Amino acid sequence: MNYDKKIDEMGEDLMSLTKLTYYMEEFPYLVFYPGGKKNKSIRSINNKVRKESIHRIHTMVEESVQHITQEDVTALQAFLGLQGASVLPLLISKEGDLYLGGLVKPELFLFKTFSNEHGVPIHQEYVFETKINTLSNDKLEPLIQSLINQYIFCAKLAKYSRENWIAYLESRFQSHSLVTFAQSKKEEVQAVEKMNKLNLLSQLKYPEDIAFWRHRVEIVMRPFRSIPMHWLWSSGSTCNHQKDLIVHSEKRVMELHCDICDYQFFFYYEEDALQLNEEFDLEKVRKRVNTIERQFNEIVEKNDSLLDKLKRIRSIQLTLKPFQYKWKSVCDLLEQINKIPKQTGDIPFSPFVEIFTQLNKITIPNHEDESYLLWFSQIELPNVHVLKTIDNWEQLLNQDIGRLLTEYEKQLEEYLEQNKISRQEEFMKVNNHSLYWGEVEQMLQLIHDYAGLYPAHVITQVLIGKTSNKIRTEKLHYTSQFGVLDQWLEKDAMKALKTLEKEGWLQKLSKGFALTDKSIPFVEKAV
Repeated sequence: MNYDKKIDEMGEDLMSLTKLTYYMEEFPYLVFYPGGKKNKSIRSINNKVRKESIHRIHTMVEESVQHITQEDVTALQAFLGLQGASVLPLLISKEGDLYLGGLVKPELFLFKTFSNEHGVPIHQEYVFETKINTLSNDKLEPLIQSLINQYIFCAKLAKYSRENWIAYLESRFQSHSLVTFAQSKKEEVQAVEKMNKLNLLSQLKYPEDIAFWRHRVEIVMRPFRSIPMHWLWSSGSTCNHQKDLIVHSEKRVMELHCDICDYQFFFYYEEDALQLNEEFDLEKVRKRVNTIERQFNEIVEKNDSLLDKLKRIRSIQLTLKPFQYKWKSVCDLLEQINKIPKQTGDIPFSPFVEIFTQLNKITIPNHEDESYLLWFSQIELPNVHVLKTIDNWEQLLNQDIGRLLTEYEKQLEEYLEQNKISRQEEFMKVNNHSLYWGEVEQMLQLIHDYAGLYPAHVITQVLIGKTSNKIRTEKLHYTSQFGVLDQWLEKDAMKALKTLEKEGWLQKLSKGFALTDKSIPFVEKAV
């Protein structure tokens, strides 16, 4: 790992840990810490424990140290901030006994900070919970030797910060052979995935070939699907989520895990090797990707009719492209007409409405020398029905398109002018009352400003100008809509609200009403 900058924070971490240390001259190779958060310091160590269990452990540690290099000893002591010859921590309980067996895994100290106001907090995964006096020397010796080696491993990791290691592992992930191959074949891999879901696939002839191809897709895509999309195609190193760096010191393995993506990979430190959650034969993966692309291209080459239809649609798009500015004007008029509160007569019709609407949803790039797989994956059709309308569309192109669109534009303008509604125009009748558009606008504004705040009967009382303690307390009698229907009975005003709801202008809430998409354009602002 080529990092020039080693961690600066380690000094502060060690300082807090050092204040918890306890040394004994008779056991120079051991260091003691108060075990448990509530155990702030070591007052004394049980004499029996000292003479038996601790003495046995110290003897074995002293023997093990003779077989490790001075460089490793120095690194281990730097990791824990130890003095003298001490290399192995033991945890002591409040009572002076070995806390949960005394032996603790080095992960407990790695990348951690400790408060000098408390003892060393213990997590179950870091302790062995073994009773030393029940273990024979044949079992205890390899445990001690293994534990010292684990501390040496973690001491090497501790030379760099947790953040440095995460960044390093992410960069190693990006260099993994499967990931680099996926990146080099990103267009093809994503094209296969997209094509496998497109409705255009159903229009290809020879369904048995398509069925076989889709079956092969499941096999070919498995390696790429085994890695989360945010990891495989990320513009950065991996996903943007916070990750956990998990160290397995016994196996000399580091694990980078994302809980949100539910994904992890492993780095074997001594082998300098990264292993994905699932590994694949890259040569087979490479051949299969090339084969699945070739098979699809061969299927498409046998579908002359579909290829011809796609080319004809693209030709129609190019023919109508000069008239897009005129179509935009038509769209603006149609949008205004759809917002007319009350329409009389049928909206003028033109076959160009469908053809422009559909064609503007279709994307067919120019096909040059790229493979059919890549080209088809870029094609977007709103539905496959458009393939059956090409003949009708081509017949329309034989007419004077510009003149017909201009005529249609004039028809829409005339319709819009005929259907304009003034505030004084009657919008509907309710129990022989004429409800004018200006009054409807005020009602909609009131509903908009107080949606969900007041029940329907309060809204009704505001509209007819009826005062009450509730209305005065809420100062609703000061609204501009107060008394807009002052000549109406309360039951008639309520019926007017319900009629507007029935016709889609209002929606009923648990308390009062709210506007709908139909009515929102007619309200300008809230109070």
